[in-house]
Amino acid sequence: MKNHKDKYIHHTPVTDALFALLTARLANHPANSLLGFSLEELRELYACLRLTHREAITNGPRSHGTIHGGIVAALADTAAAFALSTAFEGKMSFATVDLHITYLSRAKSTIFAHAVVIRRGARINVCEVKITDESDALVATATVNFILTKPPETKS
Repeated sequence: MKNHKDKYIHHTPVTDALFALLTARLANHPANSLLGFSLEELRELYACLRLTHREAITNGPRSHGTIHGGIVAALADTAAAFALSTAFEGKMSFATVDLHITYLSRAKSTIFAHAVVIRRGARINVCEVKITDESDALVATATVNFILTKPPETKS
């Protein structure tokens, strides 16, 4: 099976400095750190985050190890935010306006969120996210809308 992230190869890799900045931002964010999100790949307008499966994030023993849907949604939201951050070199403030997620199968192993910016606007920006498991099977899809909360910094 072709790896899902192969379709994003045409996105330009970000600088080492931006990767370091956003990796530190992810590690220092209390909720993301608690949930265990990690940054796998970062390209211009694209981010891939990983969530390693563990019992603490599942729906409990009766769920046969299925990751809680709210945590899957949080992963989608975070991956989309990191994809959008690449558009502004990490120097923009924005907030999620809306997140729509469709669950397609149970997340019973480590999962990956592949987020890509599909619309950049002066105020509203839109990302699409595909959540896949270790075998690259599609677990969920999401659309995340963000509003910019301050104007981009201009270069002088």
